[in-house]
Amino acid sequence: MKLWLVTCLSFALAGFDEHGQPATSQMDEQPEIMVLGTHHFTGGGFDHVNPEVDNYLSPKRQSEIIDVVDRLAAFEPTKIALEVHPDEEDAFNEIYAAYRDGRHELGVSERQQIGMRLAARLGHAKIYAVDFRNGGMDIGGLFELGNQTGQTDILEYLAGLRERMSEQDAKMNAASVTVRERLLHENGDDVAKAHNVYLTLAQIGDKSNLLGANEMGNWWSRNLHIFANISHIAEPGDRILVIFGSGHKFLLDQFIDDSRELRLSDPRSVLNEAN
Repeated sequence: MKLWLVTCLSFALAGFDEHGQPATSQMDEQPEIMVLGTHHFTGGGFDHVNPEVDNYLSPKRQSEIIDVVDRLAAFEPTKIALEVHPDEEDAFNEIYAAYRDGRHELGVSERQQIGMRLAARLGHAKIYAVDFRNGGMDIGGLFELGNQTGQTDILEYLAGLRERMSEQDAKMNAASVTVRERLLHENGDDVAKAHNVYLTLAQIGDKSNLLGANEMGNWWSRNLHIFANISHIAEPGDRILVIFGSGHKFLLDQFIDDSRELRLSDPRSVLNEAN
């Protein structure tokens, strides 16, 4: 077994440079994936904490969204993947085709305002659906179990966190904060660090009832399936822009960055002030 493992590792490292990176020719062909984490422009409705949102169809916000699209276009994506279930891909692309033909006005969602708008600008024939659903989280059940197991410290922390997140969302929704600035925040280090809340939720329960770990296992599983869906559309030389709820970004970035076949790109490189 040990010899087999050493042989596999030696084989896997073939074609990599002295720093453990793929040889240049291989890196040039690796699909490059940029995950743009975003709040839901419609205000959500499915998340535990749903953001406050302005009227994104107003002239001011439309101008800001166009600025974001201009910047994302600099990434030169060859494909755009959205938080849409694969079963709905054909129906979504029918709407996209109608938009390209001038028969559809963009709706409020980020899938249309950014995804469709950018795809049409770049002349893409279709948009890719890469979401995966496995039932969502039983947040109510977790809080109920936490009360039963006396984990009041965790529940108090979560309640305070929800309040702080709501306050932060309200600040990000201010008229003085542009859509680009809000997206920079949502793709920044502070939001990434906040992902540890899922590990706090995983601790709810006890040895007789591991509901917290089971529910968070579903969360990791959902994102792993989304990652797999992204990999299934990736071809050598692709540059894929993935537009997804910001809560997913930490794990999707991690899976992409840790993978052998894909290369991660940071959306802040095109959203920053220098552009």
